[in-house]
Amino acid sequence: MKPVVSGAAKEAVLILVLACVVALVVNVARKDGLPLVAAEDAFRVKTNAEFITPDDAWKLFEAGNAFFIDAREPGLFGVEHIEGALNVVPTQEGIDSLAWMAPADPEIIAYASKETQRQAGVLADKLLEAGFKRVYVLLDGIEAWEEKGLPIEGRAR
Repeated sequence: MKPVVSGAAKEAVLILVLACVVALVVNVARKDGLPLVAAEDAFRVKTNAEFITPDDAWKLFEAGNAFFIDAREPGLFGVEHIEGALNVVPTQEGIDSLAWMAPADPEIIAYASKETQRQAGVLADKLLEAGFKRVYVLLDGIEAWEEKGLPIEGRAR
C-alpha cells in the first residue's frame, strides 16, 4: 500500500511550519514588530476632539449654536446629509471656508459615515488646530443619526 502523503509533501509542510515559527520569533524580537493582536481601539478614530452621541448632538443643535459639518465627499453629501449640515472636505481650503464662524465660537459637530469616520476625526483635528474650541465627532456617523430617526435632507425616507 502506498503512503497517502509523499515524503516531499511532508518536507514541504515541515518547512512551512518552521518558517512560520521563525517569522513569529523574529517579529516578537524586533522593536518595530507587527502586533499579533489588534489593540482594543485599533479601529477607533484617533482625534483630539470629543465624541458625541446623536441625542446629545441634536440637543446642542436645537439650542441654536451648533453646526453639523459633513466631512464626506460632496457627492455623498448631495445624496443625503444631516438637516442643516454644511459640507466641508478636510482640506486647508475647506477649513478656511469656515472662518466666518470663528467669532461666534460655535459648537461644531463633524461627522461622516461609519466606514469613513476617520474623515470626521481629521476634520475635527484641523478645526481644533484652526482655533475652534468646541469641536465634536458624531459617534458612529450619519448611520447612528438615521437610526435615531433624526432629520435627514437629500432623499426621501
